[in-house]
Amino acid sequence: MRRGTSSAALAGTLAASLAIMAGCGGNSSNGAGSPSASSSATAGASATASASAASSASASAGSSPAAAADKKPITLKVQFAATGPDFEGTDVYNEITKQTGVTMDIELFNEDKFKVELAGGDLPDIIQVKNTGTTYLQQLIQGGSIIPLDDLAKTNGPAIQAPVYAKSLDYSRKFWSNGTGKLYLIPVQVGPSGWGFDQQPGFVTRWDYYKELGYPEIHSIDDMVNVLADMVKKHPTTADGKKVYGTAIWNDWATWGLQSMGLVTGNGFYNVNTGAPANDYTDVEHSDMWDTIQFLYKAQQKGILDPDAFTAKYDDIVAKATQGTLLSSQATWPFVQANADLLKQGPDKGFMTIPLDWGYVYVGGSTVAGWGDRAFAITKNCKDPQRAMDLINFLVSEQGSRLIESGIQGTHWDMVDGKPQMKPEVVQLRAAGGDPWKKTGINMAANQQGLTDFTTASDGSVVNLFDTPEMFASQNNSLTSDYNQHYGVTYPAEAYKKQADAGKVKTMDELPQDVLNAMATAPEDIQRIKAKLDDLITKGAPTVVLKSKDDADYQKRQQDLIKQLNDAGADKYFEWYKQAFADAKAKIEG
Repeated sequence: MRRGTSSAALAGTLAASLAIMAGCGGNSSNGAGSPSASSSATAGASATASASAASSASASAGSSPAAAADKKPITLKVQFAATGPDFEGTDVYNEITKQTGVTMDIELFNEDKFKVELAGGDLPDIIQVKNTGTTYLQQLIQGGSIIPLDDLAKTNGPAIQAPVYAKSLDYSRKFWSNGTGKLYLIPVQVGPSGWGFDQQPGFVTRWDYYKELGYPEIHSIDDMVNVLADMVKKHPTTADGKKVYGTAIWNDWATWGLQSMGLVTGNGFYNVNTGAPANDYTDVEHSDMWDTIQFLYKAQQKGILDPDAFTAKYDDIVAKATQGTLLSSQATWPFVQANADLLKQGPDKGFMTIPLDWGYVYVGGSTVAGWGDRAFAITKNCKDPQRAMDLINFLVSEQGSRLIESGIQGTHWDMVDGKPQMKPEVVQLRAAGGDPWKKTGINMAANQQGLTDFTTASDGSVVNLFDTPEMFASQNNSLTSDYNQHYGVTYPAEAYKKQADAGKVKTMDELPQDVLNAMATAPEDIQRIKAKLDDLITKGAPTVVLKSKDDADYQKRQQDLIKQLNDAGADKYFEWYKQAFADAKAKIEG
């Protein structure tokens, strides 16, 4: 998944993607990222072919998606999965309002608040449904909380009717309708994927400190911890005397933090290392949760684990990164502002993703379903469903997707010799980062665009105009150039791409995302088991990490927690998961 560049915009959830590696790699090349979804090879190829062949039809259908000039202004309350209110007032946000006549009163998804809204019948006009790994979609449909969109898509969704969306809408009706065969959800991020400018999820740390250590090789979790420990030893405090720590996780994205090492190792419920489901709770060798616990335990033993590791929220991690007290994360997203500040202090100062020669890299993959926890729905509370569909139609159209990722034609990009190109001054803004770049709003609503960055648009270029070889070269700053020079590449993500091309690391192309998104909703008894398992491991992990005196004690506490998980039904849950996966796979392949 990629996400917007601000902390509020990032406070969404990657749980769906991580549950299959286990949200929402990403395909993004600019701004902060979040994992997107991959698919089976067949589904991915179909999406790619459909996107390329039908892009002209998409553009034609979406060239005037809302005809806003003929409609009175209206304000709709919109709940986004991972884009917050700080998107409001940006250039892209204002252009969406101009094009559609709809002003979005944005609410960021908060699980606790959502449950209250759902129970009280007080949902916003438009929501993005977290429809993988939860029962929300089933509850929304059975309770009549969201409305069927088939008729609205015909009358107010010209872009949605384009051929590029045909397979995705069929998928939505088949797998995301609670068996009704109706269209309740409009998918986002449909189409082919590729490598962006920089690799966002992974082992992210201070590049200048890594360089100072002599670029040590990293072949394991132990090596990661040792590198961070050596950095802390050399730089124990910030310039203003604050203590520096090697690592931490954030804890307000459900179990994302506890699963985050899966972004490096590829372990999780669907395990790319084995090509099959794995018991994430108890199969230590193939578990992203136990990978993360091991990583944090080893950091604790070295004295470099932030004491707030199990209580920090995402915004806390951003603050620590900006203050200079945190040296690593499993994604670049918390370090956007830190990099903008550090770049002013020296040409090679900042955080980068270290390309490993083992494990997994969260990038690639094409999908018919799009991102499983981002699809749009209109609630029964909506004051004007037609205008709501106008807005959704624009956001998922070619025009809207290009706006979200590349900005406004004439302001941020323009046609040059018949080809769309980003303006040089905007490229410079992106390279510098900070508030001026944030004010553009470019990439901040990436979780809302309908077509992927790499979908070929009607003008022959890709949706995201930053995602071209020519643009990659122009986006480099002194930090990325130093990184590129060391690895012998022309843009940062190419360092990891070389490893993937050589077969040293696995990518999202090996995740059958469309199968995983099609899995049935768990029955209530299985849901209760999973809730108990998540609670046990979330509460048990801090004890294992913080209380273990040595490796022997760690092993004992690990086994004690695994016994609790087994007693709570870990095997029963996993048996259900394997069968649901097999059933979904058969249904798609059939």
